[in-house]
Amino acid sequence: MRTPDPSIQTATEQAGAQQRPPSTLPLLLTDLLAIEPLAATGATVLPDPARRVEQVVLAETFDRLRRSTPHSLVVLHAEAAAGGWSLAAALHIAWQRNVAALAVPRSAATPSGTALAQRLGVAVLLLDGDPVAVALRLAGQVSAPQAARAVQQAACAARLADEATVHGVLDVLNSELGAVPVALVIDDTVVAGQSAAARTHPEVTQVSVDIDAPGGRPWARLVAAVPAHVPAAALQATSLLRLARPSLLAAWAQTRLDSATHAAREQAAFGLLRRLAGEPSAGSPDSGSPDVDVPPWATELGWHVGGVNRAVWLTPLRAQSEPPLELTHLVRAAWQLEQPTWPLVAENDGWISWQSTTDGDDDAGPLRRVLTAFHNTAAAHQLVVGVGGAHPGVRGLLRSVAEARLAAQVARECGPAHVQWLDQVGPKAALAWLPVAEIARVAALCLADLTSARDRVALVDTVLAVLDCGGSLSQASGRLGVHRNTVLARLARARRLGLAHDDPEQRLALHILCYALGSLWQQPPSPDAGMEPE
Repeated sequence: MRTPDPSIQTATEQAGAQQRPPSTLPLLLTDLLAIEPLAATGATVLPDPARRVEQVVLAETFDRLRRSTPHSLVVLHAEAAAGGWSLAAALHIAWQRNVAALAVPRSAATPSGTALAQRLGVAVLLLDGDPVAVALRLAGQVSAPQAARAVQQAACAARLADEATVHGVLDVLNSELGAVPVALVIDDTVVAGQSAAARTHPEVTQVSVDIDAPGGRPWARLVAAVPAHVPAAALQATSLLRLARPSLLAAWAQTRLDSATHAAREQAAFGLLRRLAGEPSAGSPDSGSPDVDVPPWATELGWHVGGVNRAVWLTPLRAQSEPPLELTHLVRAAWQLEQPTWPLVAENDGWISWQSTTDGDDDAGPLRRVLTAFHNTAAAHQLVVGVGGAHPGVRGLLRSVAEARLAAQVARECGPAHVQWLDQVGPKAALAWLPVAEIARVAALCLADLTSARDRVALVDTVLAVLDCGGSLSQASGRLGVHRNTVLARLARARRLGLAHDDPEQRLALHILCYALGSLWQQPPSPDAGMEPE
């Protein structure tokens, strides 16, 4: 006998379901479990919450159960609900008939029956009331699916009205939609909920509902991933997501207010922490200085600073005085999805966070997982990340913060979403702090002929390669991928334009000029650059 697979519909069934009017699409098990009489009892086995239910059968004998049609919800009572061996027999028949679920009195459910139902993949629902009365009520709901969905939507709206947080609203949606993941997405970043809802997959259909801010400005999207072969699931998910929009807007407004207050408190607290400990610069020999005691208000904020601390500095790819407040909310939400207890302190042109371990052992594993989860957000918002070293105590934290900021400055040279660990940089990190735009303006004055030449980019790259290679023409030609004679010709032209690489008195200054110009011309044009390649 061929084993039936209740999770797969034939192409004919799918086509028929898609051609039905939305009001006549059959209910799903998850729909029935969201309203009475099944909402209070639930299911002991539920392999596929998206199974459709096309009719209700009241079976008091095994003969009636054998005549059940596929996708039926069978309510057992009398002889068929005696428990023990009768439940096992009913499960085997239900599996053979490909029914949607068996509903049995709670007294008939047994651990062995539950285990068998799990092996067979048959859903088992529990009943506390009279099976006949429950079957009649379920039959009325299945015969009028649109009315049953309206009841579920009304109950969901009442639950949503009681929620005051974003996560509370999403929890209600997740419980109403069963196993369907739901997420709040802002600017292609999942800020709350399950990230699986935003992933594309051939077996799911993404249902998306736009949420407009006051004034009609697009703000966010609610996204749910429903089974692709169940049109009714997409229909109900869309309705419930729309119901959640007012509650979600109110909850997000309150979250922003609370977040702004918390952020201001964290900024003030971190500034006080700097003053208490005295912030060391990256690489300063502060290991001999006695550490300071952890202030009591740090614990009140949920900060762990007494152990071994490794700081992270998040910053926009293009330096700016202060990131927008809305971006701070998005970054905080995305950063704390993986580690909700890690702080995120806005400061100057970026945000500070850190990992603290109390056992004296620096385990960077959790930090690497957070960075991996944060990658898409960093790419979407043009952010880079710097990671400092691991140091103990409050002074160690401040030292790691200085190191992380230095590493983030280096990361800006590598493009959005780049993560730079300080221990992978070395002394070259000092070049990241060169005022490239200012040096370009100096070059435009003292090397005017060079900076106005059409081939200036090739000339500067060639001189820089020769200087980086210690004057070796063969190494420079290999690095540039051109012939040695081409290098010689470019050097001669650069000399005529005022760029003499072999002048000992100017070599250091010219090296810095070439490095700054090369860095500037490799980046997209910036208003601060003062000059653009032709």
